[in-house]
Amino acid sequence: MAEEQALKILVIEIENTAVDFESLGHLLNLRAQLYGVRNGFTPSKYEPPKPRYPSIEESATQSAAAAAVIADTYALVAKYFHLETALPVALDPDEYGEDGLIQLIVSWQGLRGTVLKAILGVYGDRASGLPRVSLPGPASAQRLWAEIAAWLKKIAADATSFTIAQKLSSTHKSRMEATRSGPLLESLVLLERSFHRATLDALRIAGALPYHLYRTAHRSMPKAKSSS
Repeated sequence: MAEEQALKILVIEIENTAVDFESLGHLLNLRAQLYGVRNGFTPSKYEPPKPRYPSIEESATQSAAAAAVIADTYALVAKYFHLETALPVALDPDEYGEDGLIQLIVSWQGLRGTVLKAILGVYGDRASGLPRVSLPGPASAQRLWAEIAAWLKKIAADATSFTIAQKLSSTHKSRMEATRSGPLLESLVLLERSFHRATLDALRIAGALPYHLYRTAHRSMPKAKSSS
C-alpha cells in the first residue's frame, strides 16, 4: 500500500506538470512567431494505458527514457540563458533501495512542478492549481507505473515540440525510444538522476528569468542620460 501511495502521488504530480508545461508552450508560441516559426508548439495527446498493463520493469524503463528527454530540454533552455547545466552523479542503489529512490523521485518532481508554476507566474501567466493527493484505490503498482510512463511520454513529446518551436539546439538530446526492459532498480537510478538534473536546471532558469524578461522588455528603450 505504501508503494502504491507514493506512485499515486507521482502520477498526480506529473499530470499536473503536464498541464503547466502545455501552458508554457502555448505562451511562448508568441516568441516562436516572432522568430518566424510557422508551426509552433503543439501539445501531444495523453494516451492512458489500458489493461493488460506492461510489466513494472517495462514501464519503468520507458519512464527513464522519457525523463531523460525532459531533462535534456531543461538543459537546452539553461544553455540558451548561458547557464551551467546540472550533472548530478548517479546514486548508489544499494544505499537507497527502491523505496528511497522513489521517495527522492517524488520529491524532485514536486519541487520542479512548483518551480514551473513560478516560471509561469513570472511570465504573467496563471499556472494550474496545486495537485490534490488522493488514495490509489484499487490501482496496482503495475497500473500506476504504466500511467507514470504514459504521462512522461506525453511531456517528453511536448518537450520535443517546444524545442523545435523555440529553435533550441538539439545536440546531445536523448532519444525517447527505450531499450529493452532492465531491472527496476537500474531504471530508478536513471529516473532519479534525470528528475534531479531537470529540477536543478529549472531552478537555475527561474533565477535567470527575471533579468532576461527585463532586458527583453527594455531592449528598444533608450538609455537614461546621467545628470551632470
